[in-house]
Amino acid sequence: MINFDPAQVLAAAKASKSLATTARFWTGKLILNMSDEAYVLDVVDGVPTDFRRDDAPLSGDVALGECDIVVSGPSASWDKLLSKVPPPGFHDAIFGAGGAGFSLAGNGITAIGPFYWPAQEFIMLLRRVRNATPEPEVLPEVDRDFDTAVGRYMYIHVQGTQYRIYYEEAGHGDIPLIMQHTAGADSRQWRHVMEDSDYQKMYRMIAYDLPFHGRSLPPTSKPWWHEQYKLSRSFLMDTIVAISKRLGLDRPVFMGCSIGGLLAPDLAYYHSDDFRAVIGLNSGLGLDPEMIEMVEANFAVWSNPRVGAQWTTALNRAQLAPTSPEPYRRETTFVYSQGTPALNEGDLFYYSRDHDLTAEQASQIDTSKTAVYLITGGYDGLAFPGGTDRLAKAIKGCHYEVVHDLGHFGPAENPDECKTALLPILQEIAAKSLVEAG
Repeated sequence: MINFDPAQVLAAAKASKSLATTARFWTGKLILNMSDEAYVLDVVDGVPTDFRRDDAPLSGDVALGECDIVVSGPSASWDKLLSKVPPPGFHDAIFGAGGAGFSLAGNGITAIGPFYWPAQEFIMLLRRVRNATPEPEVLPEVDRDFDTAVGRYMYIHVQGTQYRIYYEEAGHGDIPLIMQHTAGADSRQWRHVMEDSDYQKMYRMIAYDLPFHGRSLPPTSKPWWHEQYKLSRSFLMDTIVAISKRLGLDRPVFMGCSIGGLLAPDLAYYHSDDFRAVIGLNSGLGLDPEMIEMVEANFAVWSNPRVGAQWTTALNRAQLAPTSPEPYRRETTFVYSQGTPALNEGDLFYYSRDHDLTAEQASQIDTSKTAVYLITGGYDGLAFPGGTDRLAKAIKGCHYEVVHDLGHFGPAENPDECKTALLPILQEIAAKSLVEAG
């Protein structure tokens, strides 16, 4: 049994500015269903009006209003979810459907899609109230007038079409390092890496926005609006190779996160002559067939015109580690809120379908030719059995480690924690490159 003081919780909810800004269009109920009890939050035009305990938890089918959401799970799982620092797998109810046993109920288009974001805010508030922890602190201002990253545009041809690509550079090292952002985002995710003086000493760092992403606009020489956007493996790889060739890079190091992490072993397998090393953050093999349909049904909600960016941000916040600094957690989701829904769904076509790398293929990667490094956050779903470890076991000679306090977006959400794993890897690659250069 998990006990709350309903009056205390309601007062905190009414005083929460973050809840007020995310819930302002919501009129409905949030029902937290536990093993032997339930709690109900009533919201009217974004204002919490009541929070109460119900000793008769929901069971079976229940009549829900158009904007009502039910989060269900066993009491033991709720106890972990609401602990001061929830353990991996219990940091959000969205990704707790496995061993954690959480489930969501409600209309995906009118309730969960637009309003799970404020539901997350309320659950985070419950965690703070239960543990008597204050609101997260902001970070101090930086002591510099200008960042060192400098941006401009290049023109490349990919599969017969010209694209205008935005990219930024930082660092004065001899080794080129190109960095791929996550699905539905852009190169702003790499700003902490680009500004780090330890990395700058060794590498010429290049972070780009894929076509259709960030500051890289769609092409003007083809009617791209005539077809649904889908990111294929061939287009993704051809774009990276074209960027490298346009900049005249000599076998650069590639680093990518999320879909960029999946791209790392694909490049090592299909383009070993073009890269001296690849670093995959939260990487893995292709999805098992039974997972694809379930995953794509979830992604399709993003493109429904009745669902805005809230569902994207909620899904991605669910993949952030609770140990990451709150300003960076918010910054990461802010970047995601700016991507179009169709872009997110289209990028994840590569994740669900076109990244079909098998263990047999991965075993053929020659790490003496293209070194492979894999880093996975302890709060990422790929850190669990059947995730990145399957890929790492298939690639002979690869480096693999799990960083406990990282989530799915390590360099963006917690650059200092990510650096504990990333800096030694980049130092090793630099040392090997120096030896090879004679």
